[in-house]
Amino acid sequence: MTEELYQLPASYGQQRLWLLEQTDPNSSIYSMNVALRLRGPIRPDLLATALTRVVERHEVLRTVIRLHGGEVVQVVRAPEPVPLPVLDVDGGLPGATARAQQWCAEPFDLGQGPLLRCALLRLDADDHILITSMHHSITDGLSLTVMLKDITTSYASLVVGGDGELPELPLQYADYALWQQEHLASGALDPQLDFWTERLADLPPLRLPRDHPAPARPTFDAVTAAVELKGPLIAALREAAPGGGGTPFMATLAAYAAVLARWSRQTDLVVALPIAGRPEPDLEELVGFFVNSLPVRLEVRPEMTFTELLGHVRDRCVAAYSHPDVPFELLVERLRPVRRAGRTPLVQAWLAVLPELPLALGDIPGVALDPVLLNHAQAPFDLVADLLEDGDLVHGQLLGRADLFTAQTVELVARSLAEVLSAAAADPGVTVADLPVVVADERVPSPYDTDEEPELPPPPSTAVVVDDAAEALLRRLWSEVLDRPDVGPDEEFYALGGTSLSAVRVVMEARRHGLELPLEVMLGEHTVRHLLNALPQPVPHS
Repeated sequence: MTEELYQLPASYGQQRLWLLEQTDPNSSIYSMNVALRLRGPIRPDLLATALTRVVERHEVLRTVIRLHGGEVVQVVRAPEPVPLPVLDVDGGLPGATARAQQWCAEPFDLGQGPLLRCALLRLDADDHILITSMHHSITDGLSLTVMLKDITTSYASLVVGGDGELPELPLQYADYALWQQEHLASGALDPQLDFWTERLADLPPLRLPRDHPAPARPTFDAVTAAVELKGPLIAALREAAPGGGGTPFMATLAAYAAVLARWSRQTDLVVALPIAGRPEPDLEELVGFFVNSLPVRLEVRPEMTFTELLGHVRDRCVAAYSHPDVPFELLVERLRPVRRAGRTPLVQAWLAVLPELPLALGDIPGVALDPVLLNHAQAPFDLVADLLEDGDLVHGQLLGRADLFTAQTVELVARSLAEVLSAAAADPGVTVADLPVVVADERVPSPYDTDEEPELPPPPSTAVVVDDAAEALLRRLWSEVLDRPDVGPDEEFYALGGTSLSAVRVVMEARRHGLELPLEVMLGEHTVRHLLNALPQPVPHS
């Protein structure tokens, strides 16, 4: 059994991902994958040694995430050799890419690990693809580039007779997690927390018209559409905001907000934006989960011109990026938004527009290195725009949850983005109401477009008969977890001060008494009575 070196608090991001994994442990939605094609003579044994050197350097790559004493913790294990199976594949690059995506779909066990898996696909004697798959709790987008740089640097040393060892890091990810908790406990982030609390007060949920009824348990499988926003159009809009200072990202966000507003018929909405979350230079060379989500609230009125909208977007982005350090998970705890099973609190739409930067890889003599794109067609939000910025050109893909939207609807959203930017570039004074938002203008209405979600999910039509002992058990567990003297059967869990973590603690304790609670219901708004009525079978006596 792998030796466990020490246990430390998990970061806020790790806590949230651990919670989300409890709803569907067999999902690979939070896997992050990267592949590198190596054309030329390579030695798999040395490549495995290079991987081992990288895992020795980054403690987070040998970390597991568990619940211990009511708290989510990270447990760092001792270094061990990293296995690198070599798999022969047919069908050239398309066949290898398909095999890689199939291999990466295997879920991780957060508590048992390892949370890093590697394999080498052999297309030919001198043509291989290295694939690495990691759970998001130990990595993020920037970390993937750090990982590839370290692997190739170590391997380049090994092939010329070196030991492949990498410089010791001044910090580890666990140091960052401790700093994050101490920073919050000190009150240093209180002004930022107050900013977000005020900015997001009384936020209405974004209700995008659906093609399918909302499922009781989301799959997060996605339908996708390609997005290409032409550089000349964005260049024409960069200085259109009052006072100038626009960026391709801001022009894209303005178009995205206009599409969402027209499609949902809402003037008040939030789009989640990623931020790197690495405030110190010493963190830039670390692998870990640093990225944070900033929920930027936008006002998109029909009479606004695109120029006015772009200025509004710029101002809101500048304000958001001036308050970047409050973990999204902490905002959810502070704001206590309306919760729905299977939906991310606060935000339902995500936009990432990241610079397309060249990888700084190690120089391996006689070997050409090329990244290989692995599609990951799952969407943790209702709608996700995952885009890259290359100069003024913005391109990538749009993902919509397949259990909510059809592929045709997501294609219409992608078309809408391109046509909105084209119309705005031609006439920045065009109003939001007059923009060509084809998903709002041409989409065939669905019976579920105005399907309002109830305040609480309705109990089954044939509710089980629950006895006094079962109700008493749940009321006792709630009282203990929420630290209250008593809990009534019709009091709402989150209104009493519950959090996602305390909801999971109730589930864990209930299991010890032989009661399997539906976690997807626990993570939405609910009462003891509703929870008992939602059980799939009669409950046992405590």
